[in-house]
Amino acid sequence: MGLIIKNARIYENRKLSSTKSILIEGNKIIKIGQNSSNENKYKILDISGRIVIPGLMDCHTHLYQTFGRGLMDDLHITKWLEIIWQFPHLFSEEALYYSTLLGAMEAIKSGTTAVGELLGESAEEPTIQGLIDSGIRAVVGKMENDYPEGENTPVKSTQDCLNDSKQFFNRWHGKYNGHLKVKLSFAGLPACTDNLIINLIKLAKEYGVGIHAHAAEGQESTNQVRKRFNKGEISALYELGALGPSTQLAHVIWVDDEEIKLLTQTGTSVIHCPYTNCKVTDGISPMYKMQKAGVNITFGCDGGASSSNYDILSEARLGSMLQKVFSMDEKTFNAPSVYDMLTVNGARALNLEDEIGRIKEGYKADIIVLEYPTLKMLSEDVFVNNFIYSCSGNEVVRDVIIDGQLIVNNHKFVYINEDNILNKAREIFLKEKGKLIAIKSKMRK
Repeated sequence: MGLIIKNARIYENRKLSSTKSILIEGNKIIKIGQNSSNENKYKILDISGRIVIPGLMDCHTHLYQTFGRGLMDDLHITKWLEIIWQFPHLFSEEALYYSTLLGAMEAIKSGTTAVGELLGESAEEPTIQGLIDSGIRAVVGKMENDYPEGENTPVKSTQDCLNDSKQFFNRWHGKYNGHLKVKLSFAGLPACTDNLIINLIKLAKEYGVGIHAHAAEGQESTNQVRKRFNKGEISALYELGALGPSTQLAHVIWVDDEEIKLLTQTGTSVIHCPYTNCKVTDGISPMYKMQKAGVNITFGCDGGASSSNYDILSEARLGSMLQKVFSMDEKTFNAPSVYDMLTVNGARALNLEDEIGRIKEGYKADIIVLEYPTLKMLSEDVFVNNFIYSCSGNEVVRDVIIDGQLIVNNHKFVYINEDNILNKAREIFLKEKGKLIAIKSKMRK
């Protein structure tokens, strides 16, 4: 049975429409128009003049790290990395499953309908299953590395990394009714040889998919790259052929103006992760310079173990405020541009720009319904300003539709028993958190 969203006010062309109906059949938006009298064969979601926007996109996540929230705080990035390399080995597969599912549920309820998820070693099966069971759309990658970035870095051979990438692609790309897509991934240049990256790029081109990786995140690791390659990390990636319109790079903090030009010229997407960058003292990315240069910018919540956050709307607000004060330009990262970063820019970064990111006939039905009016949103003429600068996703998102399926209705999951999941996740977390706590305790001595 199809679905009609009735009495919807759609935010489009920088303004709210009059009330319309959105007809969904299968996983696509079939028609947008006036309320129809022929509704008896459809399920009706009458939202009474509330606001409809495209689902938001979290383009760089590690949802499987949710159980690390609160246990890895107040560590500098170099110390934090020593632990996170071990993270997937500190928990059972059942724990990693619930860690992923819990993070995905948090993201969905705050308005995220698509994520760019990067998996760690040994976390593949439970992470993918957690994504599937949540109902979220995901572009997934498995981080490969063949070079020791620091202490506790697990290193595989280059050939093993390439074999694993092939197996990962063949196993998951296009699966779960198309909900899952694969991008090939390397952890980051500090943890990889040039040979691995060159061959992963060849493989990605062969498969017709993109690349998702960390880049220029920590000052120390970026300096290590400079010593190895005699150039900055973005410049080194450019010479290796890793930049391009199908590549998305997370963090991108320690870059110079010439490297920003390379990002612009190649059409590479960058993902701003301000909560993590602040919390593990990565530094503040000069995203405002990239915005002026025309780089495609979007946002990522990163992992709960670093950011403590899967509310992409809150992530975007922090990012906007940081860029304003960093640049001392009050107009940078304004509300309309940040809204685009969460929707159309995100779709472009995930290479799904022809499928999601707009409320448009023929596009996939990834849609969220916002409460309106609310204490924070009283007037339609400043809707987008109040949405970006005032709201958190969890408070304002009422309904979530992913791939044509109503996943959250009136703030509650339709197919998931949230209380049961929470109780089970808490039971497993309390039983298994000890190894992680012990490692952090040793580090503080």
